[in-house]
Amino acid sequence: MEAILILLGVGLALFIPVGSVLGFLAYRKRNEQVAQLDALKLEVTSLSHEVTELRLQIKGDQPLPALQQPGPKPEPAVATAIERLPDSQTGASDWVEVGEPREPSLIIAALKENWMVWLGGLSVALAGIFMVSHSISAGLIGPEQQFLLALTTGLALHAGAEFLRRRHMSTDQVFAALAGGGSITLYAALLAGVHHYQLISPVVGLIMLAAVSLATMALALVHGPLLAIMGLSGAYVVPLLMGGEGGSVAFVLSYSFLITLSSLLLMRYVFRDWLWYATLAGALLWWAFTVVASPAATATACYLAALFVVFACLPGKERVVLSRLREAFLPLLAVWGLSIAQQSGGNTSLWSWLLILPAASLIPQSRGALWVLPWGAVLASAAGWLLYMGRMDGDLVYLSQIPLAQQPGFVSYLIAAALITTGLGLWLWGRYADQRRWASLTLLSPLVWLVLGWLLLHGYGQTSVMWAVVTLLLGAAYGVLAWRMEGSARYGNGVVWALMAAHVSYSLATVMAFRESSLTLALSVQFVSLVWLARRYQMPELYLLLKGVLAVVVARLTFNPWVQGYDTSVHWSLWTYGGATLLAAAATRLADKRHSIRPWLEGVTLHLLVLFLGTELRYWLYDGDIFVHEYSLIEATMNTLLWGALSVTYAVRAKASQSLAWLYRLFSWALLALSGISYLMLLTLHNPWWNDGAIGSTPIFNMLLPAFGGPVLLALVISRFPEIVPRLWSLCVAGAGFLLFTVLEIRQLWQGGDMALRFGMTEGELYTYSVVGMFYAIGAIIYSTVYSTKSAHIILYKAGMALLGMVIGKIFLIDMAGLQGFWRVAAFMGLGLALLGLAWMYRKAQRASIQAP
Repeated sequence: MEAILILLGVGLALFIPVGSVLGFLAYRKRNEQVAQLDALKLEVTSLSHEVTELRLQIKGDQPLPALQQPGPKPEPAVATAIERLPDSQTGASDWVEVGEPREPSLIIAALKENWMVWLGGLSVALAGIFMVSHSISAGLIGPEQQFLLALTTGLALHAGAEFLRRRHMSTDQVFAALAGGGSITLYAALLAGVHHYQLISPVVGLIMLAAVSLATMALALVHGPLLAIMGLSGAYVVPLLMGGEGGSVAFVLSYSFLITLSSLLLMRYVFRDWLWYATLAGALLWWAFTVVASPAATATACYLAALFVVFACLPGKERVVLSRLREAFLPLLAVWGLSIAQQSGGNTSLWSWLLILPAASLIPQSRGALWVLPWGAVLASAAGWLLYMGRMDGDLVYLSQIPLAQQPGFVSYLIAAALITTGLGLWLWGRYADQRRWASLTLLSPLVWLVLGWLLLHGYGQTSVMWAVVTLLLGAAYGVLAWRMEGSARYGNGVVWALMAAHVSYSLATVMAFRESSLTLALSVQFVSLVWLARRYQMPELYLLLKGVLAVVVARLTFNPWVQGYDTSVHWSLWTYGGATLLAAAATRLADKRHSIRPWLEGVTLHLLVLFLGTELRYWLYDGDIFVHEYSLIEATMNTLLWGALSVTYAVRAKASQSLAWLYRLFSWALLALSGISYLMLLTLHNPWWNDGAIGSTPIFNMLLPAFGGPVLLALVISRFPEIVPRLWSLCVAGAGFLLFTVLEIRQLWQGGDMALRFGMTEGELYTYSVVGMFYAIGAIIYSTVYSTKSAHIILYKAGMALLGMVIGKIFLIDMAGLQGFWRVAAFMGLGLALLGLAWMYRKAQRASIQAP
């Protein structure tokens, strides 16, 4: 027994007195500095009196004589310290924010000045924690003695801090450090008394911990921020340093909530950003520990819902700015969804996951600027359930169904969630009839729970007539409700949400009943109905839903056939692409010409028309197999024309759009780049000069017409949109492509379908190149001469002259090389007459252009 007492005495001598001695030495050092500052103040005062007396002795406006032996001046740092010295050394003055600009090295200066105090306080706190922890592990004395010793030590540190504060009639960081060490020791003692010693019950322990937390934060108003820092950080860290199992999840989360609650109560009187962020971080840290260790659905749900309420209500609206509240609520909503996703598989207590719905709807912030919180709670819960049932099979992600044993409980959860959101939304809608947000929550939130139930109870992979019929009946009920609310003055602002809910219900019913191409056509029917309802009820809000439906249909028709295996025996492209195009055109015709939705509908109609023409052309070229898996001349041609036409479509939409012009322009550039790459593949890989392709034997109207003539027209159209590509570049591409198309057509005219250069060239083909080239050059020169006011025409003139020179060179060097006798005379005579005629026409055109102004 004597050895145990000796070891205990040595432990106390090593831990608690060390911190106390260091704190006392730091306190004496601070007193010496204060005395020095007082002496410097007296010296500065005496110097100012001497200067005043010298000024009184000087006559008239004589200058002040320089002091031969000036007194010592205070150092700049000392002078600054004198100016910044507060009149009072009370703890409350430590919380006051000084209006003067802070020095860049304020933290370093504070560290240099107070490192002994901070180290002393840390030593005292660690001494209390290690005393409890070591006594538990070593078993030096009995549990009752250990518990009472830890409590006595903590209370003694608090008593010592209070005694020093009262004796010196002011507070100091030394006293605050002693009090912080006492609070941390009390935390450790009470936690050990509950979990390790089982001397007190968890309920009594929580009550005592709450009392310690509240007392610590109340004393922080007297001792200053150091006690708040030590009390808050120590309270969150003590359970980790204690070790052991740490008790149940419910007790740990309750303990964390008490610490958070006491900190938020302190912020009702003194608010600081660092205290707000530290409290939020500590609360979320203990949530993360419990979720990783052993998730408990009920305790976690109660903890997060309670945090949601206290962060909203306790600090007070006048102290917490909107951005701080948003930074607290968004992480809490995120961890709510993650908590649902991380719940155990055998959890049967699903009703606890409903707590966030009334918490988010009833807090004061939900009726102000943070009106999205109720919707955030609904969407966070739905996302959590989707993550909970999400599975990964290789690279594919799919949703599994709720186990059969949990389905009755999940159905009751969905029904309760729909009733809570609808009931709260309806009650708040009645109280705040001018706020349309409650109408949206009341009418649209049931559809979220319906979709969640369909995905997790039935699954997306198969159609269901029963689900579709029920959803369609719900949409009809929404339509009747909109008709009844139209004449109501109180609930009239809910008509638009009821109509939206009706259309969403119809869309969900089509998704539940149809697949592939039929689904796209069923969704497209809403183009006409939404435009008609928007004009009928003068509700531009419906255009937002219309834009969403347009985006879905365009995305499906653009990408879906590439990844879905559609039945090739059915001509689905005609009634799917064609039907969607006709419905978009009808909606465009029905829309108001003065409204901004009209350019949207025009752009979508043009987009769908391009897709329809492309798919239909593929259908006939590939005998119904639209998306054949080969990259031939036909495929490259279709890609070039389709991507180029879509690039023009997005250029048109960029002109009509106001907020998404940059996005449409980006799409236009990307599609134009893809079209250019495909055209390069035509010029190189699939060029008929060296590649045997299915060209056809019909002159002009063969595969060369879309493959090499289509890009020419495409370049001319793109030249009308200089904001995407400079007009000169487009015209140059069009001119070069037209010459290439002419050369290829001449080759096909003389050779037929076999156009490879290895088959040689006849004299007729050789002369045809010269004659056609001569006509092209003459036409370009004359046209550019008549219309010579633009820079593009000057370039055309130069190109025509260059082509003429090439043709003349070809005639002299190649065409006439084998001619003899009369044929040579006739050839030169014809060339000379042609050049003279060209010169005469050029002069006439030039004179006409000069006389025109």
